[in-house]
Amino acid sequence: MGESTMTVGSVALFLFLIVSQTVAVSLLPRTAGFTNLYWTIACLSVYAVSLWSLAYIIHTGMPLSLVVPILAAVVPLMSIAVAVVFYKEAASLLKIFLLCSACGVIGLASAVK
Repeated sequence: MGESTMTVGSVALFLFLIVSQTVAVSLLPRTAGFTNLYWTIACLSVYAVSLWSLAYIIHTGMPLSLVVPILAAVVPLMSIAVAVVFYKEAASLLKIFLLCSACGVIGLASAVK
């Protein structure tokens, strides 16, 4: 495994990873339970690219114990934003507060040695 260095490229790839994970999750309703062929192909293709970028980031030395907790915190929040904006789902302030708090706890837990 490579040295753990944060380059502009690795940060850009990490941001791409967050966006691609969010896009993949956001496409799931369009797949109609993987019965709509075209949306299913689109969704699985985005997941494949996303997983490749995750594997590559870890291979280049970004710690798994940093990458996964950040993804576990950020992707659900972004997915809720997509659900509210594009799918017109309701999200109460309490729900958003609790999810943000959970993200904070995840971040805190990943910082503990």
